[in-house]
Amino acid sequence: MTGQPAPEDLLAWLAADLADQVVQHYRISRADAVAMILADWQARPRLVAAAASANSPGDVRRLRVYRDAAAATKRDVYHRLRRYRAAGTAFDDAVQALAGLPPGSLPNLVTELVTAVAAAHVSTAERLPHLDEFVAELTVVTGAVETVVDAGCGVLPLLFPLDPPAGHGVREYWALDKDSRAITALREYARVRADQRIRPLQWNIADGWQAAFAAGLPARCDLGLLLKVVPAVRRQAPGLLRTLAAIPADRLVISGCRTAMAKRRDIERRETRELQRFCAEHALTEIGRFRTADEICLVVQRDR
Repeated sequence: MTGQPAPEDLLAWLAADLADQVVQHYRISRADAVAMILADWQARPRLVAAAASANSPGDVRRLRVYRDAAAATKRDVYHRLRRYRAAGTAFDDAVQALAGLPPGSLPNLVTELVTAVAAAHVSTAERLPHLDEFVAELTVVTGAVETVVDAGCGVLPLLFPLDPPAGHGVREYWALDKDSRAITALREYARVRADQRIRPLQWNIADGWQAAFAAGLPARCDLGLLLKVVPAVRRQAPGLLRTLAAIPADRLVISGCRTAMAKRRDIERRETRELQRFCAEHALTEIGRFRTADEICLVVQRDR
């Protein structure tokens, strides 16, 4: 930025200047970055006082209180961007609105509300701009399926096209996740649909598959989905990868991210290596592959 700001605008000037740095490294708009920085700084009275008494941005930048605040704010931006649900009550408010619909509600109204839920869930929201592309590619590589098991599903089943003309003829979509709030959203959706095709189940990989079978999951499904799950499990709990690989389906679509969740960083090669390593370790053979704007997807089948 150029020019000297008025004293009363100094904090806003510094926030905008820091936002210019933030957006170079993190997946956030400049306006959102400025708002987040100002909200954080205005809760720091020592920084506010320093800005009020300073003559120039340089005076403030030289202070330890500013350097500490800037570093803390950058960390906060990073951690907020890594949350799976939007900050505040956006997700819960959207789920509550969905819960207010009676079974058999108008499809357009249902679509509007489930899209609002999905938009408040970070990993699912990333798919919204290219959802049609993702579904089209998935349909081509998997063909017609009647039963699906989606482990670590988040709220993606809200967006999966079950109805004509794009419907896949899926009879049962088993949606498994450990996140109770995501499962609550899916249960409300299943209630509104009232056709028993969406089968939400709160489930943790550590529980093993017997717990899911006891809840009704078929012994074998036509298709298994492990979307953006394998690399995360390897980082967080690698001992559970064997359980994940035992997902009850012989044809799978497994995926990883092409871009980091928070930072502007290309991670496709790293994620692809993780997916290929998973396949090699668990007797899975790649038979197809496709990409979307943010996802690399491998279609694999079990070795006979």
